[in-house]
Amino acid sequence: MTRRNRGREVVYVERGGDASAKWLFWGAMLGAGLALLYAPRTGEETRRVLQRKLWKLRAVTEEKLDELAQQFSSGREALQDLTDDDEDEFDDLGEPPPLRPRAASPSAREELERRLAESRARRRAVGDIEEPLA
Repeated sequence: MTRRNRGREVVYVERGGDASAKWLFWGAMLGAGLALLYAPRTGEETRRVLQRKLWKLRAVTEEKLDELAQQFSSGREALQDLTDDDEDEFDDLGEPPPLRPRAASPSAREELERRLAESRARRRAVGDIEEPLA
């Protein structure tokens, strides 16, 4: 052994007893009992105060939920207006070109390039000339 390790002792500590949540429960019960014994109000007054606070909390919660519902519905209406405008815009395009039968099965890349070319041609026909940059 080296000189360094010779003087070192290792101590293992084993916990005995019960470290469960039952002691937390009993402590909470004892604290609640003492709080009731030393409360400055009577039980009836305490219940009334708690009931008022719960009513206020409920009213505030309902108010916030109503505000969220209004925001959600106004956002939904705005989205619906936008999609309705887009649908009207696309209704003016007319019928889509008929699908052409495939002679041979092209690769996925060729199929994608063909679809992109058709899409660009349709946009140019409508008047949307600007191409998005990728």
